[in-house]
Amino acid sequence: MRIATILCLLLAFLPGTAAAQIARTEWREVFSPDGTIQRVKLTRTPADAPAPRSVIAAADVVPIEVNGPSESRFDLVFVGDGYTSGQFTTYGQHVRSKFAEIMAIEPFRSHRTQFNVWQVNVASPQSGVDNDPYGVNRNTAMDMGFYCGGIQRLLCVNETKAQQYAAQAPDVDQVLALGNSTTYGGAGGRVATASGGNAQSGQVAIHELGHSIGGLADEYEGGNRYTGGEPREPNVSIYSRETMRQYRLKWHAWLGQATPDGGVIDTYEGGYYYRYGVYRPSQNSIMRTLGRQFNLPGREAMIAAFYRETGLIDAASGASTTLWVRPVSSRVTTTWTVDGHYAGQGNALHVPSLRLAKGTHTVTATVTDNTPWVRDPALKRGSLTDTRTWSIGG
Repeated sequence: MRIATILCLLLAFLPGTAAAQIARTEWREVFSPDGTIQRVKLTRTPADAPAPRSVIAAADVVPIEVNGPSESRFDLVFVGDGYTSGQFTTYGQHVRSKFAEIMAIEPFRSHRTQFNVWQVNVASPQSGVDNDPYGVNRNTAMDMGFYCGGIQRLLCVNETKAQQYAAQAPDVDQVLALGNSTTYGGAGGRVATASGGNAQSGQVAIHELGHSIGGLADEYEGGNRYTGGEPREPNVSIYSRETMRQYRLKWHAWLGQATPDGGVIDTYEGGYYYRYGVYRPSQNSIMRTLGRQFNLPGREAMIAAFYRETGLIDAASGASTTLWVRPVSSRVTTTWTVDGHYAGQGNALHVPSLRLAKGTHTVTATVTDNTPWVRDPALKRGSLTDTRTWSIGG
């Protein structure tokens, strides 16, 4: 669970704090039906108030897909607002639909087994969300509503409550709040929101996971000229194509390559909320417009981030006759060495078949994902490689 989420929950539960009285100013992403994205500044008054503990404890957690222990998986937690207790079947259908939409796009599709998905059933007194239609307010568990900040499609939620309910799941890496509505809408932020009953709104979650998992920057434009230093995000840069190639910077390894979102990887001016002075890798990825694919540098960053969260090995053990590892994914390759010499591949090693000389020997299992979607040598050595070592004999 992220530190910011933990601090938020602690503050919410402390009596006598000003958590519910202090307004906050924050940036939110607004998503249009045509896929375009803009960033707006909102002042929330009052700030989000917490839910009572007794209400939170009543929320049920339903496992949607569990592929392994939470400590070695990326846990997506769905919370729903505006669903009455009699509408949990509908809510479950919405959760599965959004999860299917996420997993239909790469690199999620190829790395599905690295995710766990949880559905938290939160009963609302009334069905629906505020301002759907405009001017109609409803009594719901997490205060979701359209026209947030006066913007029609901006669907806001009480993030404090959403995170409290999500914390009922075994672990939380990303919270996705679904509103009981068929109207297109959503929002980015600490909690991504989307209309549960709208077929397009799952794209909001995919874009937001680009931020929260891959650390990707937005590639759409906003202000005039960027004058700052080199951004830390892997998919925006102040460097031209020639400089990248010469000094092997950012996405230099992908320059000229055809990219899943169309065209080739290059340095296209505009992104990071600026029109000039900063470059993005492709013309139109999902970090710029919904409904698109991740570009190659974005896909690379996402895969590396998956493995940083999950590792490559779920478990490993050794007996007198057999050593074994259990990888997190069938996409990886396990190579065995004995005293630094190749001894085979596969997830198990039969020790007697090695016919080792007497004495102590070092056996190492190296688990690697050799995907062509990652070219950065540092990521290959770090995030995409893991080892286990045993000392046998004696």
